[in-house]
Amino acid sequence: MKRWMWIVFAVIIAVGVGSYSYTRYRLQEDSYTAEMRTGERALQDRNYTLAETSFTHATRTKASSTEAQRYLTQTQTYVDGQQALTARKFDVAKRDFTAVKNTKHGAKTLIDQAQAQLTLIQKVQRKRKTYQQQYQKASELNKANEFTDSNVVIAELLQDKTFKQRYYSDIRKNVLNLQKQNNASLKTLTGSAPVIPSATQTVTGMTGSQQSTQRTPSTNQQAAASSSTPSANHSMSTFPATSGSSYSDSQVQATRAELTAQGLDGNSYSDAQIRAILQRAMAQHLSIAQAAKTMTISSDQIAATRAELAQAGFDANQFTDAQIEAILQQASLQHLSLAQAAKSVQ
Repeated sequence: MKRWMWIVFAVIIAVGVGSYSYTRYRLQEDSYTAEMRTGERALQDRNYTLAETSFTHATRTKASSTEAQRYLTQTQTYVDGQQALTARKFDVAKRDFTAVKNTKHGAKTLIDQAQAQLTLIQKVQRKRKTYQQQYQKASELNKANEFTDSNVVIAELLQDKTFKQRYYSDIRKNVLNLQKQNNASLKTLTGSAPVIPSATQTVTGMTGSQQSTQRTPSTNQQAAASSSTPSANHSMSTFPATSGSSYSDSQVQATRAELTAQGLDGNSYSDAQIRAILQRAMAQHLSIAQAAKTMTISSDQIAATRAELAQAGFDANQFTDAQIEAILQQASLQHLSLAQAAKSVQ
């Protein structure tokens, strides 16, 4: 009888232990599954801190699970890649994201996100190369004392919305410092504080000064004309002398001062001609000095000169276009008025 009782007691204990073990196993499995699901949802929400916490709990709940450890390592590597990207350590970021993407049986969400980050890095590096080249161009113009031209390049950079992203903050800092140097130099030339034009204007960061009222008709084309005949100059492509109303008087005066600093007689150009120089420099990506030296005399300039000679008491119609060009050239080279230059041509 006692033996039978011991057998029954042993069976009860065995059943109890087995039931407890099974229950404990089921609880462990349920907890593991819940942690893994939470981690995967966190990855989709890009909440990587929660994902790391969930996968860590999953590895402790079920130490034998290689999947939880793989997801945890993958998540940690992705976070390292993000930190490297923020710090602009692109080679390190590329290495980490590549490791995440190539993880066998890893989280598909992270694999897709890592691929997207690798594509982003390629775009960022291409943009950085372009921006660096533009900054280098602006820097070279600054070293050549062509401060307005340098600011033109800088304006193009600063108007680019992509350039404001954190991936380019180091280049942007250099660009803003260079702009300050340009403005300081222009302030020295013009004697007044720089004026920042509106966003609709194509040149930014130039210096301001008092309005220019001098309208001496002459052009910067004469520099180029010294090596060619007036008729040959007239046959070249022309550029309008009157347009570009978007350029302020302060910008015109700043450009006139820079032309003088470059060895040209800035005061020999009318405001309309200065605006034409600015337009040509922008359109053909030339420096201010280059635009001034190579711009040809247009038919509008010839007509405007003829009209001014008529107001001065000359029979302007007696002058041919070639003579008008010669008058403009002589007025610029010898610092004469149009009337004085016209008398010497007659």
